[in-house]
Order: sequence, then structure tokens, then C-alpha cells
Amino acid sequence: MRLTAILLAATLAVPPTAQEWEAPPVVPDPVAVTIGLDGPDMDACGGVGRTMSEDFSTDATLAVVAAPAEHADTLDELPERSLVWLCEGRGEWQGIVYPSGDFQELGDCRVSSPVAEERAYDGPCKAGWVKAVNIVLTAG
Repeated sequence: MRLTAILLAATLAVPPTAQEWEAPPVVPDPVAVTIGLDGPDMDACGGVGRTMSEDFSTDATLAVVAAPAEHADTLDELPERSLVWLCEGRGEWQGIVYPSGDFQELGDCRVSSPVAEERAYDGPCKAGWVKAVNIVLTAG
């Protein structure tokens, strides 16, 4: 019995090999969505899009994340077919601004007119990042 206990303790004390251990994914720092990228003579966000889930399900939601990266923190979830402002693109990611709450509309976000210079969005609506493949351009 003592030999079994020693063998068990030795087995538990062996550290995992490099193949057995994987580092947790790195969560990137939040990245603000920039508006005004098209210059001072154009709308702060250049287009409007509609969200579309990858499985085309009518009850699906689309995750809005804090940075244009795979392991970014989730900020929100938008229902299928939500209208959003398209403000900044980074690779496969789209920076969006969108209304929140029952009484806010797309026009309340204050990005449909020019801004003097590029800046991080700080208006009354929410902002974040979604995969660009999940947005269908509707205007812009």
C-alpha cells in the first residue's frame, strides 16, 4: 500500500509536457472605434449596415467585441438584422456604432454628419467590433 501511495504521488508531481500544456489565449486591450476617417467633408461614419449571423438564423445574435481580435472581450450581442453605423475597418473586422436601449435610434448616434478630425467615438450610442463578414452594406 505504501508503494502505491509513493507511485501515485510521483505520478501527480510530474509537470505536463509542452504538448499537454497550452497557454490561455491572450485577451487584447480594448480598441476604440474611430470616426471621421473619411475627412472633415464626409459623414463621421461612412455607411450603414445590417447584422447577419453566420448561420442565417432569425433568432441568432452577433457578438460585439472590445477589439478587432479573436479573443477580445464580448461587450454586447446584437440581434439578427440590427442596423449599425460602419465607421472603421481593420482587416476582417468592422468598427461599428449602434443604438442601445428601447428608445434610441440609429440617428441618435451623432455620426451622420462630418467631424473636424478623426477621433474615438464618444457619443450616446454604443460602439465595438464585429466580423465584417457578418455585415451587409445597406447605405453608404
